[in-house]
Amino acid sequence: MEQKSPSLRGTVLVLLAGMSWGTSGVFVRYFTALGMSAMQLTLFKCAIPGVVLLLYCLLFRRDVLKVKLKDLWIFICLGVISLTFFTWCYFSTIQATSMSAAAILLYLAPVLVMIMSAILFKEEVTKTKVIACALAFAGCFFVSGFVGNAVPLPFRAIVTGLLSALGYALYSIFSQFALNRGYDPLTLPTYAFIFAGLSALPFAHPAEIIAAGSASPLKFAGMLCLMAFMVSLLPYLLYTNGLMRSTPGRASIMASIEPVTATVLGALFFHELPDLYSYLGIALVIGAIVLLNLNISKTAS
Repeated sequence: MEQKSPSLRGTVLVLLAGMSWGTSGVFVRYFTALGMSAMQLTLFKCAIPGVVLLLYCLLFRRDVLKVKLKDLWIFICLGVISLTFFTWCYFSTIQATSMSAAAILLYLAPVLVMIMSAILFKEEVTKTKVIACALAFAGCFFVSGFVGNAVPLPFRAIVTGLLSALGYALYSIFSQFALNRGYDPLTLPTYAFIFAGLSALPFAHPAEIIAAGSASPLKFAGMLCLMAFMVSLLPYLLYTNGLMRSTPGRASIMASIEPVTATVLGALFFHELPDLYSYLGIALVIGAIVLLNLNISKTAS
């Protein structure tokens, strides 16, 4: 398979997607305090963008809704595995531990993506990619608080965190399958969110959601819509378009800016103050991103 050439635009899109995903913990903390579960948050994260994108496509882009029956499995997997399963695992991990610790477990994903991309898409595994991946992972490790004055993570958080990494990695893989078959970048998140919303709905317990928002319905609805936009609609559109100008392994490493963002926001809003190791981790993640873009005009490493 012909290797893609990285572009500055693709780099910026993936970085912005990672930063937007990094705001997830802020919303999870807010809604958890109101008594909402990870699955309820997953429903709104997926259903609201799904409805918005479907209405947009019906009004302006009906052509992107055309999907071959033999390819339907890709979009079902994108929705059920790469969105519902991944989001539930990630939100559950955030509820059980710190935002940065959840992010480090999630960012085992670039390693998985690099391995799967090499097997499925013949994406070249070079020294540059291996070093960048190692730097990004080491950076996430330091950012997480696993060293220094670390508090041992609950076993459940470790399990859900590792599973979130698998689900997240598979989003890049399934997306690449769809893009390689010529589907529009808008087709992927539209169907993914629809299938994700449908799969989460049976487990959402509507009465509990109504109770959680009863004190301030307008603010509750507004925060749900803001969450859906910031951690779902915007970053997935950015990431899918960025993936068209990159490769799954490269893009997943670039998105490692997410745990850095999560660490900064955790410090600002929840007094999860970074220590010296966290600053070292941030430097390593940024170093991995810089390394991947030293030769931006050449073929992807």
